[in-house]
Amino acid sequence: MKTTLSFFLIAVLLVALSLPALAQEKMTRDEWQTQMTTAKSRVAQLQAQVAKLDSDKTVLMGQSTKLDADLKSCEDALYAMLGITRAEAESFDKELSDIEKRIDEMQKMSDAELVTHRDELERMQTRLKEMSGHKMALIPRYADRIHADQDKVAALLQGISKEKTYTVGTWSRNRDCLWNIARKKDIYDNAWMWPKIWQGNRDKIKDPDRIKPKWVLKIPEGKELSKEEKSAANRYYRKKAAAPSGQ
Repeated sequence: MKTTLSFFLIAVLLVALSLPALAQEKMTRDEWQTQMTTAKSRVAQLQAQVAKLDSDKTVLMGQSTKLDADLKSCEDALYAMLGITRAEAESFDKELSDIEKRIDEMQKMSDAELVTHRDELERMQTRLKEMSGHKMALIPRYADRIHADQDKVAALLQGISKEKTYTVGTWSRNRDCLWNIARKKDIYDNAWMWPKIWQGNRDKIKDPDRIKPKWVLKIPEGKELSKEEKSAANRYYRKKAAAPSGQ
């Protein structure tokens, strides 16, 4: 009804706009009558087209409703075969959709940001493995989604698992010590993180005050010291404090 009224108003407006121009041309009554007849005919044609569109819309809506009902019936039959309820299926679908949304967000993060979400990625990886064994995964479209998500999570984890290293320079030229290395912006940008480098390279560093040029040190991930790293640092500070002056 709204569509029909809109077409009618447009047609009336067109006729109204044409009247001043027609008056300026000083049309005869017969010419004016001809113009009005043509306009009315066009309005009738538009009304017929709108009526046809409304009819087609009603038919399509009916078909859509029937298809929706048929789809629901097929889904219910499938869920019954799998031994799950529609509520369980919808819950599974929502959880998978939430995981996919989170993966999309993580794909936009830098590696530095992703490092702080490693635990979340590992939990996600575990959950996707569990979901791949769920009855819902027997439905091809869900199996495909789960496998695609597993690949994406694996790629994200691989991207942040590349070990970062630093090659030690000389003290005279580079002023390299664990303190100064840790404070570098592309390392930790925090000198107090030096114990993390020490503990991550115990195979090389026996004394944190002594590192050698050309050593390739591993730079462990993380923005905070672990409990073990803090304990090692405290032992170092106590030892330094207890050492005789001049040593």
